[in-house]
Amino acid sequence: MKLFGDFKERIITAKIRFSFVLFFLFFGYFLITLKIINLSISHSKELSNKVFKVFKQNQLITGLRADIVDRNGVQLATSHIKHDLVANPKAITKNKKELSKKISNILPELTYEDVLKKLESKKSFVYLKRSISPKKYNEIMKIGEPNIFSVQRYVRHYPHQKHASHILGAVNIDNQGIKGIESKFDKTLKDENFAKNNKLQLSIDINLQKDLDKHLTQTIKKHSAEGGAGIILDVKASEILAMNSLPQFNPNQINKMNKKEEFNYATLGVYELGSLFKPLTGAIALDKGIITEDTIYDAREPLTEGKFTIHDYKPKKRKLKFSECILYSSNICLAQVGVDIGKKNMKEYFERMRLTTKPEIELPEIGEPIVPSIWRKTDLMSMSYGHTIAVSPLQFVNAFNAIINGGKFQYSTLIKKENYNKNSSTEIITENTSKRIRKLLREVVGNKEGSGKNANIKGYSIGGKTGTAIKNKGKRYTKEENRASFVGFFPSYDPKYIVFIMVDNPKRIKENFYYATAGWVAAPTVKKIINEMIPRLGVEPEIAYKFN
Repeated sequence: MKLFGDFKERIITAKIRFSFVLFFLFFGYFLITLKIINLSISHSKELSNKVFKVFKQNQLITGLRADIVDRNGVQLATSHIKHDLVANPKAITKNKKELSKKISNILPELTYEDVLKKLESKKSFVYLKRSISPKKYNEIMKIGEPNIFSVQRYVRHYPHQKHASHILGAVNIDNQGIKGIESKFDKTLKDENFAKNNKLQLSIDINLQKDLDKHLTQTIKKHSAEGGAGIILDVKASEILAMNSLPQFNPNQINKMNKKEEFNYATLGVYELGSLFKPLTGAIALDKGIITEDTIYDAREPLTEGKFTIHDYKPKKRKLKFSECILYSSNICLAQVGVDIGKKNMKEYFERMRLTTKPEIELPEIGEPIVPSIWRKTDLMSMSYGHTIAVSPLQFVNAFNAIINGGKFQYSTLIKKENYNKNSSTEIITENTSKRIRKLLREVVGNKEGSGKNANIKGYSIGGKTGTAIKNKGKRYTKEENRASFVGFFPSYDPKYIVFIMVDNPKRIKENFYYATAGWVAAPTVKKIINEMIPRLGVEPEIAYKFN
């Protein structure tokens, strides 16, 4: 029995000894682990501080973008250095609550709670305030906390403020392009090699841009309109010299931009442009040989097709030659021309004019045209004078340019070209048809009975067309609201420039005999713009020019 008892004691003793060994092993492991953790934290903090010091020394100069200039080299967008207030919360030496109170007192736009939250962050880098003034920064430096300082970054600056804002676009706080040219060419503009050695040159002329802005703004204000758009185009090169959408935004203050200012009437909005389409319809009919200038149409009574009735704004109540249909802007006549053209021809030519597909240009804000899916007889009738089909001002100007520029279609551009390549254009109508259309449109302006007579300039051969399109409100048209547009070009016998204006919902005023139509609203505006363009561009008068 004693032997058994001794054996039992030996087992108990062995268990105790084993427990002690395990204890010391675990304790040793704990100490080693603790040391490793401590070293890791210490090293991490040391590394963080080292990185922060390097970061601080280099002042983080980031965000350089290439300048954007106009066709004459005038600066439109550039990059300036700004200072941001930053901190390393992990390395803060002073009392964070007291520090937060002092900073929020110096910078009242920052609350004590916000500053404290950032300073108590476990990060080694936080922004306290973007774009801090030197005066405020010096005040904060007097607090004496070495782990609060400024870093530098490039900030985009637009010297011409609102002018050309819808073309140029804008960048966000991180200097990334978010609108316009800045967005479309974001990758190129922020490429370091490109930015240091190159500038992006646009086709626009900032002086013409300001002229366009001034006169369209005055018209919108005068008629209490909702907004508008304008385009000035170099006909031969298809280069946009100016383009605007009103109201505009200031890209230097992108945070203050509202939805109405943000919207681009010229390229993103799509509209029924009314009688501006009549020259397009006429070009198709003349080109196909369906009509001549002397073809007679009956405009004595309104035209009825089922429940659909077409009226003239100022009825002549007689038969009209096609040339007179354009001169007086007769809806009744053009509806008949549309039927004569037919679905197949109308569709083919509208496709040639790129009216049925989304246009191309160096902007992300591009509107999709609205085109009938079936093209019934009533669609042909209404499309012939600019209803049932909705396009952007840009898309219309592209098509119009083709029919007055020898019949050659070429997408317009915002980038200045080194050389104009005629081979890049596509013929959509013959040169002879184009010449005939120009002659008709010269009469619209030059004839005292023409709907565009208020755009005429003595000594200059101006051609053009009015367009007063009643607005579609919900599912019905209302005569109370319209869009008044005018497209002009000069010299009419050899076009070099197109000027387009659209005014959204102009109000009737006494000065215009209570008319709010294109002839009284848009045409005079184009006249003012062309009068400013003539001396700037050195266009010589042509008093006695005759068409052959």
